[in-house]
Amino acid sequence: MNDPRCAPLLRLMLALAIVALTGGGARGQIEKLRVAYTVIAPTQLNVWSAKELGFYAKHGLDVELVLLVGAPLAVAALVGGETPIVHSGASGVITSNLAGSGAVLLAGAANRFPYALFVTEQIKRIEDLRGKHFGVSRIGSADHAAATTVFDKMGIKENEITYVQAGNIPARLAAMQGNALQATLLQAPETLKAKELGLRMLLDFTKLDVEWQQNGVASTRDYIKRKPDTVRRFMRAYVDAIHYNLTNAKGAQKVLQKYLAIKDDKAVEEAYNEIVVKLTRRVPYPTEPGIQLFLDQLKARNPKAGQAKPSDFTDISFLKELESSGYIDKLYK
Repeated sequence: MNDPRCAPLLRLMLALAIVALTGGGARGQIEKLRVAYTVIAPTQLNVWSAKELGFYAKHGLDVELVLLVGAPLAVAALVGGETPIVHSGASGVITSNLAGSGAVLLAGAANRFPYALFVTEQIKRIEDLRGKHFGVSRIGSADHAAATTVFDKMGIKENEITYVQAGNIPARLAAMQGNALQATLLQAPETLKAKELGLRMLLDFTKLDVEWQQNGVASTRDYIKRKPDTVRRFMRAYVDAIHYNLTNAKGAQKVLQKYLAIKDDKAVEEAYNEIVVKLTRRVPYPTEPGIQLFLDQLKARNPKAGQAKPSDFTDISFLKELESSGYIDKLYK
């Protein structure tokens, strides 16, 4: 049993044993739970690490992770009850809530822009994006919301750019090579691949001094009311994963390497340093200024956004409980 490949299995077995002895699940049983995430990117590391390191099992949950590309698709599954917890772009959660879904953010995984704007040779300035085709993962997704918000601040209205629902990163990069798209937003380590293909970074969104609710853990008020203990145990596993990712760089990078399917150690290290280290906070409260920024941008086409306040879209009671009980502080001692 000295084979290092056995380590994840041993951790999982240990976690299950702890649950059995301590009654970590309801009546000591493991509860099955489907959780969706929306993109294969470093911003999803917390849900991946919680699975790989056995933190879900430690807290009595048998979590099945499901990839549903783009926040609108994941939030639709959330509201439909297929995936009662999602790790999704906040934009989809907010717009869904405005339509009466009851979807709310429990945690703010990334409260800054994680993107870099990459363009083809014909784009020299931000103003050159007018009339061009801009690739996003899905209309209404986090990258779409980030792009429209930043460009609006720079004087470019949403209807001046043709936003194209172009799918995943490889599809968008291929479309840019063929000039079907002239711009898109990328995260490290895809930024390295884009540079290798001859594409140019025009603006680094990560350097903008702007709070922005990029993504986070979301559920519905109805599910929270019906299954508060399930949500509580998920949030414990989530902050356990944050602690692991911030204090175990090599281990976190191994998880990234697996899910990003990248063999290049340099690319994985860049993804960890540029996204995980820069954006992750010990106590991941959603950012009210970041939510308000999106509401301000949204109210031009949805009057309800102008009447709402950021707290309408969050339930931070579970994080407050974890913080006030000392649970999070003990992780770092």
